[in-house]
Amino acid sequence: MAVIGGGPAGSAAALTLAHAGRRVVIIDASTTSEFKIGEALPPAARPLLRDLGVLDRFNSDRHLPSFGNQSAWGGPTLRNTDFIRDPNGLGWHLDRPRFDTTLREAAQISGAEVRSATHLWTAARDTTTGWRLMLRAPSGRDEVRASWLIDCTGRLSLAARAQGARRENHDRLVGLVALFRPRPGQAPDRDSLTLIESEPHGWWYTALLPTNQRVVVYFTDSDLDTFKAARNAEGYMEAVNRTEHVRARLASRGYTMNSEPEITAANSARLDHMTGDGWIAAGDAAISFDPVSSQGIFNALYSGLKAGRALESHLSGEPSALELYDRHLTSIYDAYFQNRTTFYRYERRWPASTFWKRRWNPACLWPAHSA
Repeated sequence: MAVIGGGPAGSAAALTLAHAGRRVVIIDASTTSEFKIGEALPPAARPLLRDLGVLDRFNSDRHLPSFGNQSAWGGPTLRNTDFIRDPNGLGWHLDRPRFDTTLREAAQISGAEVRSATHLWTAARDTTTGWRLMLRAPSGRDEVRASWLIDCTGRLSLAARAQGARRENHDRLVGLVALFRPRPGQAPDRDSLTLIESEPHGWWYTALLPTNQRVVVYFTDSDLDTFKAARNAEGYMEAVNRTEHVRARLASRGYTMNSEPEITAANSARLDHMTGDGWIAAGDAAISFDPVSSQGIFNALYSGLKAGRALESHLSGEPSALELYDRHLTSIYDAYFQNRTTFYRYERRWPASTFWKRRWNPACLWPAHSA
């Protein structure tokens, strides 16, 4: 079996199948040095990490503890939501490269093969011999045979779309991501909270990373002038300076931006079906959440584990396992989208804003279209 994508979803699927005694190869195109957006892991992930058999290894990595969230949403005043009553304890701000590497190493220890810095070039399926995968690796081209593909390629859904699945996008949300370093000689930043702050044309997010950098993300719609204005460093800092609480966080340690902001997709989306002949999708490749939910990495771990279990059940003779998986992820997405609408309706300060009107009334959102 071939897992395409070595992020949290891919590693969770590979771990689950390897634990069941299946032969698995992870085709991972990423490099360990690249920065990845997404570092907030909620307390609810602890049981998942335990089920995957990586909790002790995860704890030894010393990710930054997070004790709750702060938000200026629906009003200018910051409100705290702490994890003190959460039965699973605290959450974390992750060192993403370290986290992803730990999961891949755990899969490898469990018996999975990992092909690092390797791209899927072509995939052809024969009903008799299965998948023939042509790969591009640093050492040259290679070929792998596999009975099943597990698509964990993120929002691109590369394998699923190549097999005819359609990706339904439900809005235009994008994130403009920047990393900030504190001024030399400043006292260490001890902030353990995730901060979100809404504004007339979107919202902001910031969190301290284990690397002592601070990630700052501006979320808005890709067709709005605010997005176009904030795409370069000068426009981005002008937008930062119009905030109250994000600006204060950055001023507290004299943070300065490292480089130009990077653009990342952040829209709500799903595949029209999560499984097909010889393939199954998990993580963002199957369903993608608005970052306001703080469920991106959790969903990757959860759906990766569930995809592995569904495929193992199917191969063990349970005919409805894949259909149940598809229906389960569809129900999760439907519940998520309803909760997302409810949360956005808490912010009513800008009734003329195109960004907020689109989210108060789902009928005003970008109509679902296929990609």
